[in-house]
Amino acid sequence: MPCTLDTNWQYKGLQVVRLENESICVDVLPQLGAKIYNFVHKPSGKNLLWHNPHVGPAPCAYGSKFDDQWSGGWDELIPNDVPVVFPNGDILPDHGEVWNQAAEWQVLAASDEMVAVSFVTHGRVLPTRFEKELTLRDGEPFLHVCYSYANLGHEPIHFLWNIHPALSVSSATRLDVPAERGIVDPWNTERFDAGMEYGWPYATDRYGSTHDLRLVPDASQCVADHHYLPDVREGWYAATDTAKRVGFGMVFPLSVFPHVWLFRTLGGWRGMNTLILEISAGYGTTDLKEAQAAGHCGLAHAGEVIRAEVLAVAYSGLSSVARIDPDGRVHAGEGE
Repeated sequence: MPCTLDTNWQYKGLQVVRLENESICVDVLPQLGAKIYNFVHKPSGKNLLWHNPHVGPAPCAYGSKFDDQWSGGWDELIPNDVPVVFPNGDILPDHGEVWNQAAEWQVLAASDEMVAVSFVTHGRVLPTRFEKELTLRDGEPFLHVCYSYANLGHEPIHFLWNIHPALSVSSATRLDVPAERGIVDPWNTERFDAGMEYGWPYATDRYGSTHDLRLVPDASQCVADHHYLPDVREGWYAATDTAKRVGFGMVFPLSVFPHVWLFRTLGGWRGMNTLILEISAGYGTTDLKEAQAAGHCGLAHAGEVIRAEVLAVAYSGLSSVARIDPDGRVHAGEGE
């Protein structure tokens, strides 16, 4: 089928912008920071993104707590993770200034060969402009996401920037990430010691058992933890449903996103069963001030625009991935 763009419907009272071609269908909610709520691999009918079964998407006030409003899907977290308090009393809200703001949007292209839509939000505390442009082209099994983050002020801005897709997972899911090491975040240390470093993907827990973090535990194991995978070798990752042989991959520029965060809640936090592979501008802490002090965050100079193009790839016929090329081509792992 040709590419299509549909802006004439709503979900739970929210505007939906749907981009579709023969391979994937993408639903965007402009009123929630242009959250990508659905990313469906059409040949299998599988939505590759997770939805919170207890919290649906709904408008929320600027400054709301992210975890209490989190409906799943794919959000952008920028310029911070945990709230940041400035000496003058200003506060960067939980998980940043984009996810709970309504985005201005406009259609850039709508033809059989290509559909494209732009979404823009502005910082309230920081003088910034954040834009993401989504493009689907005929015959391509991936979504182009072109980002820009502009510092409109006269002072440099340090930032943590995370691309945050909550993935639909099960105990049949396998993760492939070209990482060399991992670091355990202190968010939850029931299984692993805070700050522990290990060679990816094998992490030894506090009881002496070694875990292959490429494999996803069943929700009955009640796992909840958070890991940093700093300075990955190549700009891609993949999460594959080995039972259905369908997967989600992301291709990204290391110049902007040199690190990956792995957040897991497999029955262990609020009963949720999902994980997030977050490409990130920083690592080692969720606190922007700490990341700045350690030199582990992004920096936008006065007047600078940070740009990045990401590909979100839907693929099938594989149970593991050796790599994903910058053009979105997926290569099978060993044994395929």
